[in-house]
Amino acid sequence: MLIPPEQLIDGCVRTLLETVLPGIESRFARGQLYAVADVLRNLRDRLEEKSAPLELEAQSLHDSLGRAASALRASGNTAAYDVGLRIENSLAAAPTAPLSPRLGALRTVMASALEALDGLAEDLTQGAKAALGGHFATQAVREVMILKPSLLSEISKG
Repeated sequence: MLIPPEQLIDGCVRTLLETVLPGIESRFARGQLYAVADVLRNLRDRLEEKSAPLELEAQSLHDSLGRAASALRASGNTAAYDVGLRIENSLAAAPTAPLSPRLGALRTVMASALEALDGLAEDLTQGAKAALGGHFATQAVREVMILKPSLLSEISKG
């Protein structure tokens, strides 16, 4: 799950000012902390999320939902066929642009599809679940790949 950058920065500033600052006695260190908080606050509204990862997620969602819908429609079961048709109709109704509303709509279709699959027999949903699982696996890898090396070792040393 991606957290909006603004929310992350707000949390960092709040932690610095409410938790870290009271434990700092040095005037110099306190000044440095205030400077960092000031920079973060000013940076907050200047950030723009990179669109490439979001475009990849949107395409992955669209493709996996399409494959799931096809698998359900090919199952030969009326209830599964209907779920597949609903997924296809929802995909067709999703906006193609701008990116943010498109991604939000596709995530909503995914949530609805997962809920609908819960109401079907396991043997009818295997192909659809495999298609959707493919999206989740690749999305998890995409999200991990953008992480920077951890400073946990340095943090724990103080």
